[in-house]
Amino acid sequence: MSTTRRMATKLIAAAALAPMGSLAKTQNTTRPGADVAVIGAGVFGTWTAHALHTAGRRVTLIDAFGPGNSRSSSGGESRITRSAYGDREIYAQWASDSLLAWKSLASRTRLALFVNTGVLTFVPGGDPFADESSVVLKRLGIRHEQISADETMRRFPQFRLLPTETAIFEPDAGALMARRAIQALVDEMVSAGVKYRVAAIRTPTGSGRLTSVQTQTGEMISASRYVFACGPWLPKVFPALLKTRLRAQRAEVFFLGVPAGDTSYLPTAMPTWIDHNGMGDAYGFPNLENRGCKLAVDAFDKPIDPDSGDRTVTAPYIEAMRSFVRQRIPGLSEAPIVETRVCQYEYAENKNYMLDRHPDFDNVWIAGGGSGHGFKNGPMVGSYVARLVIDQVPTDPLFSISATQQQTPAKM
Repeated sequence: MSTTRRMATKLIAAAALAPMGSLAKTQNTTRPGADVAVIGAGVFGTWTAHALHTAGRRVTLIDAFGPGNSRSSSGGESRITRSAYGDREIYAQWASDSLLAWKSLASRTRLALFVNTGVLTFVPGGDPFADESSVVLKRLGIRHEQISADETMRRFPQFRLLPTETAIFEPDAGALMARRAIQALVDEMVSAGVKYRVAAIRTPTGSGRLTSVQTQTGEMISASRYVFACGPWLPKVFPALLKTRLRAQRAEVFFLGVPAGDTSYLPTAMPTWIDHNGMGDAYGFPNLENRGCKLAVDAFDKPIDPDSGDRTVTAPYIEAMRSFVRQRIPGLSEAPIVETRVCQYEYAENKNYMLDRHPDFDNVWIAGGGSGHGFKNGPMVGSYVARLVIDQVPTDPLFSISATQQQTPAKM
């Protein structure tokens, strides 16, 4: 990571870690509108609103369905937080710094928002991801181990690995309770002076400077600046710009019931995990909140409409999940499916986040492209976007809209 990026990361980390007690209360309620309207109360939008309000801006937060809703990419029970990102140092640093912000939110709200299960990342033999991750994690001072297949199975007998595979274990990582965390952050911000609205926003028209956004019911909401953090809805809001740059991909998630009386799948015994083994990227969690072991196998590339997509699981995904479990977690091969969810990733083509000013509006920014790994980094993303909005600085080329289709996709 360049010196410039390191300096910027240190600056935005301070905003992400700011306790709510230091948030600026609205000082002047007589002026119309807001300094910034943030459209989208997912993880990117809520943490952007938090950072802007911390900096003393009057913020209106708008969402069509509500924070943590079941259609959103930030809804659902749990998300992984880990720092093994290969050579992508900025993401590793952001994950580490963001975890401190998530823990601070948990402390302030007295809610269980983080479960320290540790995280295992499985890597095929010969893949440089493991060595690259280890180099970056060591440089950043993030605790980790790179362990062999035999050692992994000895310490975590729930899993089966091929002899050529390795694993990275991050003992301080784990699971974030997603919906609960987003709703807690919004509740906290509303109490501190952020205005929250339930409204669906129409596609802005024109160019130059946006003076207001219109709701589907015809109401006009004005602000000096705007951040659109609409997740999988971004291509619908800005189709001409983003239809070919962002795509919503279906993800089917399963909860498998653990054997009666078996404690080996509890968070104290089984880590959260990510798999890059070529059978189809997969991830999963131990038996959090006694709901069963959650897992998903990304074996297919199927689109989903965030508004109308059917949220019931399908036979091909069930078969892919069962095949994977037989190979990787054989103790759950015959486990019953006790819950299911269908959600989505909103993928940028290069799997990097899209954090940039809209090319047609000088006072509009876009924050999206979580690409299946964005939730953990929400606090740092929010602080980064707030800095773009407040300081009017160009984005890092890594996150630019124009680069989305130019950079080679990376393993995340």
